[in-house]
Amino acid sequence: MVTGTDGALAGAARGGDRAAFAELYDRRARLIRAVCFEATGELHSAADLTQEVFLRAYSKLDSLREPECFAAWLVGIARQVCREWRRGRIRDRRMGCALAEGIQPAARQDEADPRLETLREALAELPERERLSLQAFYLQGLDAEQARSVLGLRKSTFYRVLARARERLAAIHRRLEVRS
Repeated sequence: MVTGTDGALAGAARGGDRAAFAELYDRRARLIRAVCFEATGELHSAADLTQEVFLRAYSKLDSLREPECFAAWLVGIARQVCREWRRGRIRDRRMGCALAEGIQPAARQDEADPRLETLREALAELPERERLSLQAFYLQGLDAEQARSVLGLRKSTFYRVLARARERLAAIHRRLEVRS
């Protein structure tokens, strides 16, 4: 099994080591899927976009200037892929592209739980940096050092952003639950 820092793995992957890139995928796919889900709100689209992100990253490994910043670089690619996806959706709507006859949009499995929907609404109201810090630290299980590195923040800044995000999320969630 290939191990090491993201930088070491990225360097090995640049040299053609596919196992090193597979390890990078295993480490960062959940984070990238979370970024993509945040942008799309659709599990299947997020999964597709995650694959696109890693394909682009693999093909552009030579352009990665700082291998130790692989995760932050990958998040940047994910944001770009999601922007392109949104532009495509807007363009499709303007052109009046409807689903083919008989095809229904995929239903989200968890729509029945109103608490989860309220939490999603509350998360959506957070600024992006706060939302991503919560996702990296709590949902991806990254420790504070890894999460701050992925987000490109200093340690003290990361802790401030995380604390602000928790406070703001709790307040928004309370407000939304009262409304329901």
